[in-house]
Amino acid sequence: MAQAKHVLYGQEKAGEALSQVVYDNEQIYRFSTPPTVTDYEHITGAQAIDGTAGDTTLHSYADGLEMTLYPIVAQDNDRPTPSTSGMDYSYEQDDDDGIELRMSDNTVKGREGVDRFTVGKQAFEAELTFSIADVSGTDDCAFGFAKVEAHTAAIDNRDEMAVLNVISGDIKIETVLNNGTTSTTDTTDNWADTETHALKVLVAKDGAVTYKIDGAAPSTTATFSFDIGEVVTPSFYLLQASDLAGAIVFQKLVVKSTSGSLEAAEDLD
Repeated sequence: MAQAKHVLYGQEKAGEALSQVVYDNEQIYRFSTPPTVTDYEHITGAQAIDGTAGDTTLHSYADGLEMTLYPIVAQDNDRPTPSTSGMDYSYEQDDDDGIELRMSDNTVKGREGVDRFTVGKQAFEAELTFSIADVSGTDDCAFGFAKVEAHTAAIDNRDEMAVLNVISGDIKIETVLNNGTTSTTDTTDNWADTETHALKVLVAKDGAVTYKIDGAAPSTTATFSFDIGEVVTPSFYLLQASDLAGAIVFQKLVVKSTSGSLEAAEDLD
């Protein structure tokens, strides 16, 4: 039997056709308008949204996308810069400045099968399409899945992750398992200045991870599996190099899973 597909709340209709197709098991976000940025972590007395290091903010988009942003060091910017092709998340242009974005934060329950995924419950994937103005300005420019845990300033200090990381134009696979040493594999695929590419990380139900660059497998890949029961979320991590990356413009994010939201299943537990 074909799986029923239900349009999520908030999608606009153009006549009888949907202007943007988003189903329960596939979410498509296009960074078409600026997000609303709000304080995320202070219960008593909201803090100013001013790029203070470590102050997490919530970025809420009109199409339903929500992400938390963690400034690794103090930022002059307090929100992304709009452009005609998407949202520029390069933030402050200084050596060793950077940010981390996550769909689900460790301080909240989260939405199982929507913004976070428990390995072993279903297969899932995420793909981010974006451009980089100057690839020599990236110490790290990584997208993929990371464990839902407290933010860490250094990407290598994550407990578990599987990402495609653009480092000075080289696209590398980087993984961490159980707070171990980061494993790095050069895909031998490259990213040139001003180019736009799509990075996709796929996780099978058994935890095995595969990768795609612009819809194709990397020229060189690596074997990795998340622990069953690990809870992970789509994540982007940026650390500027001394040459500076310039604009890093997000154009589209697609998050997909075999069963979609499992929130209703909690009522059956």
